[in-house]
Amino acid sequence: MIIAIDIGNTNIHVGIFNSKKLLGTFYIGTDHTRSGDEYAITIKSLVQGNGFDLSATEGVIIGSVCPDITPKLQYAIKKLTSAQITIVGPGIKTGYPIKVDNPSELGADLVANTAGALDMSGSPVVIVDFGTATTISAVDKSKAYAGCYIMPGIQMSLNSLNQTGLLPNVIADESFPVLAKNSSDSMKSGVIFGQVMAVEGFVETYKRELDLPSSTPVYVTGGFAPMLLTYFRIKVKYVEDLTLKGLNVIYNSNNKKTKLK
Repeated sequence: MIIAIDIGNTNIHVGIFNSKKLLGTFYIGTDHTRSGDEYAITIKSLVQGNGFDLSATEGVIIGSVCPDITPKLQYAIKKLTSAQITIVGPGIKTGYPIKVDNPSELGADLVANTAGALDMSGSPVVIVDFGTATTISAVDKSKAYAGCYIMPGIQMSLNSLNQTGLLPNVIADESFPVLAKNSSDSMKSGVIFGQVMAVEGFVETYKRELDLPSSTPVYVTGGFAPMLLTYFRIKVKYVEDLTLKGLNVIYNSNNKKTKLK
């Protein structure tokens, strides 16, 4: 059993794998005040509560965009199992070249998303993650990570509008019309359709700049992705647990067992 942990700004997403098969997932709220011991209690409860045996853990991989949370999760895991812990970071084998100015700056979530997408379809590919921020990554025809666009996520964008005096506080959800008639709906439809149109534009830019074929697959993931799927005019494929699947791919690439002759 392999445990993959994706530490995000809003949630910590945990996946349980048997080889390449994802057996189950659960979420823990990202809390910067919580101690390693508290995380250990929560993880143990959720793993066992979902019917998994911690003693069967062969390895753990952690990808994090919250540097202050990472050591707490390492501490928690070490309290629960003696299995090897792999951290996504500089020096790890990703399975593809990263052609950006400073590869060490690339977020672990983007690294994992790319590994997961390449494992499913090869290159080229475009990956969109609708999380706290919205990211649009491109892998070129040579299987190299070529670059990324980052823009404020859906709720982050709504929060910025919420700060203005005459606009209401709005939480992102699927209850909005195409043609809005009030301030609340106008904010939601403006942000959500704005994200869809921006992503479509970025995808076309990648295809033009990198000379990608029109059939290049576009994978979308992230907590806000489901509310956007029906509005895309381009073909996209939703992969709910892409980051976890990518972490598992990276773990397997870095921890291959040597066969005895």
